[in-house]
Amino acid sequence: MKLPSKTVERLSQYRRILQNYKHLEESYIFSHDLAKLLKINPVQVRRDFMLIGFSGSSRNGYEVTNLLDYIDSTLTLPKSQNATIIGMGELGKALFKHISSNPVCPVIIPATFDIDPKNSNQENYGISCFDLTRAPEIINKYDIQIAVLALVTNDIQEVVDSLLVSGIKSIVNFSAGPFRVPDNIYLKDFDIRTTLEEISYFISQE
Repeated sequence: MKLPSKTVERLSQYRRILQNYKHLEESYIFSHDLAKLLKINPVQVRRDFMLIGFSGSSRNGYEVTNLLDYIDSTLTLPKSQNATIIGMGELGKALFKHISSNPVCPVIIPATFDIDPKNSNQENYGISCFDLTRAPEIINKYDIQIAVLALVTNDIQEVVDSLLVSGIKSIVNFSAGPFRVPDNIYLKDFDIRTTLEEISYFISQE
């Protein structure tokens, strides 16, 4: 069964929290404890675990080690998906290092791209960074379907369009937008600037 995207997102969050408990002997956790940490409803937690076929008990809650195994079997896929990072400035390099060093990340990055000559045509952590004009060739060569945008440019729509034509099926966006993608392209935005503006506004209202 294909899980809802929000459930997959929460399962990843549950896993990070549960990692802190797995070394404790006979460790258990209740749905309301997880819900409190993630600021969601305990009913939602129980529903998420039901979707992956895991249940706890009203007396002890969820056994952490077994729950982690269930989440791992759901989320930890073979490293068969190839991804790329578009923009290998400081942000792109940091993202590359984080992705490559994460043992449960289900993707590998065989190549990266940039439009800045200072960053392209060189290697970062042993992986070549190509000029973006070579995207169709390289994306096709490595069957890359996921693009992580870490590029700031006034022509972001043009960049996105060229990636989609090259075969990219999903985009993780850390760049300034906005831009448009067809309905069949999975897009995930992480706009740190907007988030900080939102937080700053609400703090100033207190």
